[in-house]
Amino acid sequence: MTYTEHDVERIVLEVIRRLGLLGSPQPVAFTGGNELTVTDRVVTMRSVEGKLAGVVRLVVPHRAVVTPAVRDELNDRQIELVRKS
Repeated sequence: MTYTEHDVERIVLEVIRRLGLLGSPQPVAFTGGNELTVTDRVVTMRSVEGKLAGVVRLVVPHRAVVTPAVRDELNDRQIELVRKS
């Protein structure tokens, strides 16, 4: 069976939901005009949807889970993923 990017994202979100890792939406902050900081424990396409234009660096918490779809999108856009504590 072949899974699309959308299928994988949906499966990951369901697993995360069942594990109880999804809470209320967390704030997203733009710093320096080209850096996006997401404080979610789980970073999904929904977390960054519509926010990557002009961004060169995505900053996430050190232990955040970044879904494969987000990683692919960052690679396609040549956006650096930075983990900070």
